[in-house]
Amino acid sequence: MPDRGRSRRGGKRGVTSEAGAAGAAGSGDAELGADPRVAQLEAELQAAQTTIRALLDKAERRAATPQPIPGGDRQPIDESTLSMLVRRQTRALAESEAQLRRKNAELERLNEMKAEFISIAAHELRTPLTSIVGYLDLIHEGRFGAAPEAMERPMASLYRNAHRLRHLVDEMLDVSRIEQGQVHLYRRPCDLGSVIDTVVTELGAVCADKRVRLTTQIDQPPMIDADLEKMRQAVAKLVSSAIRYAPEGGSIVVTADTAPDEHYAGNWARLRVRHSGDGIPRHLHGRIFEPFFDMKTARHHTSSGPDSAGLGLYIARGLIVLHGGLISVDSEEGEYTEFIVLLPCVKRSADARG
Repeated sequence: MPDRGRSRRGGKRGVTSEAGAAGAAGSGDAELGADPRVAQLEAELQAAQTTIRALLDKAERRAATPQPIPGGDRQPIDESTLSMLVRRQTRALAESEAQLRRKNAELERLNEMKAEFISIAAHELRTPLTSIVGYLDLIHEGRFGAAPEAMERPMASLYRNAHRLRHLVDEMLDVSRIEQGQVHLYRRPCDLGSVIDTVVTELGAVCADKRVRLTTQIDQPPMIDADLEKMRQAVAKLVSSAIRYAPEGGSIVVTADTAPDEHYAGNWARLRVRHSGDGIPRHLHGRIFEPFFDMKTARHHTSSGPDSAGLGLYIARGLIVLHGGLISVDSEEGEYTEFIVLLPCVKRSADARG
């Protein structure tokens, strides 16, 4: 009971004797004088707690960090402490390695699923496309009679886009075969210059439509040991990419020669495909050979021009690597882009040269 009386006389916060003494001058003044003192004590307590937490954190960090063994007359780290630190680091490394293994396994699984999906989708699309494209070819050739004049433009659009769709399906199948290691090469000595001439003839009409000038520079065409059809396909992909990114009225130069020994050690045939245009930023040089990568964003895609799916350069690189070759890119923004291909060269005998 006496304690309660003192608490009421001390104000709402239960202030002790100092506030009680001040109460003789009036309860209102006692309350006003007690509040700043309590606030000051709380601030000091909070500052002390902050300092203690900081010291504890510093001590924990120091205990977790391996300390060097001091020399001179200082005492080395205790053996039990050293063993604890080693065990802790070993456990952390083991956990990191296990995590990396799990992530790699998941990435491999996803990659296999992607390749399987592309293969299944391409095969399923190819079956109906064969019939569609076949009948459109017959209609285009007039085998069923002349089409009405009003149908000529729609039929031409159907014919063009059906062939583009079949081309995309064929590329998806090529990607699937490359990733699954199912591409078989039938090698024989062949003339790289003849391969280039064939590709230029095939794509000449596309260049004319875009008003791009396509020229060749073939100096003593080197012989290479290659699968003729696969090499033609790889060169066509490189030239198609040049046509796609060359500006209207621009130029493309395809060069074939023997790589100079002072720059390329070994016996190499060199193929270069150079085109004018915006060039490729330096930070994208390593990405242009990735599947489905395109310098143009999706909103700039059109149904005109070759290789709009972003698979051409990936397929070209895969075929070149299978032949034991190398491919790289050189580009200057706003000036040009050039693909450089090195292929193992077949040495001609003295009799053949004679």
